[in-house]
Amino acid sequence: RRYDYKKMTKTWQKKIGSAQDAASRKHAEDKTLVYDSLQVAHKCILNSFYGYVMRKGARWRSMEMAGIVTKTGADLITQAR
Repeated sequence: RRYDYKKMTKTWQKKIGSAQDAASRKHAEDKTLVYDSLQVAHKCILNSFYGYVMRKGARWRSMEMAGIVTKTGADLITQAR
């Protein structure tokens, strides 16, 4: 989902440059900000989750889950290229 938000951010950034009037430019800037904020929030959540499941003494410590998070992240990076 994070990469969907990144794609939407780029789409709306392009619309900023092609905006015909101030209102459409402002709308595109607002959408860019929203989608960029959403992708950063997803990134923070995933990084926090990984950090938690790797922490010694965590209630739900799981090397398997950490591996899944890492593998999913690597797959997403590969797909994005």
